[in-house]
Amino acid sequence: MGAWGTELWEDDLSCDIQDEWNELIDEGNSPKKATKIILDSWLDEFQDDDNEEDVLADLSILYISLAALQMRQKALQNKIKKKALEYLEKGADLHLWEDGNEKDLKDRKKVLYEFKMKLIAFKPKLL
Repeated sequence: MGAWGTELWEDDLSCDIQDEWNELIDEGNSPKKATKIILDSWLDEFQDDDNEEDVLADLSILYISLAALQMRQKALQNKIKKKALEYLEKGADLHLWEDGNEKDLKDRKKVLYEFKMKLIAFKPKLL
């Protein structure tokens, strides 16, 4: 993982997902369709990795990113919210931060906790 900070959008994977999302939305895809396309491509790519911890981290970043992007569009799908919360409960990508600087690990925990609270509190737009 190429991370340069502890925030949600400060690593290569989350930025790649966000870039792909923005392109799909700009092309006229709905948030639901964009989510499906992203899940199909990234889940397939993660199958090639044999390291279970790295796969957990990648899946965590994928679902957390999708949840944040859907929230931005006020189109949060319940299944994405549940998966993101599930990975947040498992510790998400924290194992990637454990060998580094203690302050960075603490900061990442704080970022993930704050996002978790926003995700829990988010109320979908009633149509």
